Amino acid sequence: MGSRRRPGPALAGISKVTHCTTRCSASSACAESGSASSSSGRGVIVEDDAELERQAWLTLAQEEGKSLPPAFVLRRVEGMKNEQAISEYIVELGIPEEWMHEALALYHEYYGDKQGALENLIQCGNWKKAHTIFVTSVAHSMFLSSNHQEVWRITSALENHKYEIADWDLGAGIYIDFYILKNSMQERNAMDDSGSLEEMSESCRSFFGRLNESLLVWGSKLPVESRACYSKMAEELCALLVDTPSETLNLPMGCLLMMLNAPVPDESRSSYLQDALSVFTEILCSDP
Repeated sequence: MGSRRRPGPALAGISKVTHCTTRCSASSACAESGSASSSSGRGVIVEDDAELERQAWLTLAQEEGKSLPPAFVLRRVEGMKNEQAISEYIVELGIPEEWMHEALALYHEYYGDKQGALENLIQCGNWKKAHTIFVTSVAHSMFLSSNHQEVWRITSALENHKYEIADWDLGAGIYIDFYILKNSMQERNAMDDSGSLEEMSESCRSFFGRLNESLLVWGSKLPVESRACYSKMAEELCALLVDTPSETLNLPMGCLLMMLNAPVPDESRSSYLQDALSVFTEILCSDP
């Protein structure tokens, strides 16, 4: 179920025979199916065609590599439309709730609700797909709108399964490490630690290298907003680096040259270049 496709009759049925959370409101579900739904936060949308319901579950079972629920189970759930029925269906009859979230993820993604798809992919444990959607479709809007708490919540959930995710360090791991590095630099600057500049510079050098590599690895999958997101990270860290106490009047040449390699806008890079030239001129004038 990793690739996006137009749902056929069976998949359309799955999107109707599905566990609805408050993320998929009763009103929107009713509009989609024309059926009644529980408005208390959980409910079920049921396709009127019983055979289509059976085919929907058969398709989902095949895609999950699991057995189709027994015939008596399918007969029992025909026409279920209230919260008590769906609770009984899931809990007593042992239908995996992951199936419901998998179906909801497909539904949300098809209709362009990437964040809704992401939340359900996390719930059903599809970490690879959740990571891809987060990096390419969700993270940048949250970060640029300063919704950092939500970025941290999602990345923390994904981090618990990072060994199952390819390119973690070049994806969601970048956001976690940015917050950690930024916080560390702020704390050291507050302590007026003049001996931390070299260490902070090396940490930024490594981080900027990962930003540049991430841009190469993800390529066209990253929208322009994601690139703006990386630029904002780099600019914030460069600003903290400039404010880091130093034993000399100006930043060492190595720090300035490192900042020139950061994925920042041209105007910021020009400013760093002017600072580097000023330091270089000072070095020449002070040379005996």
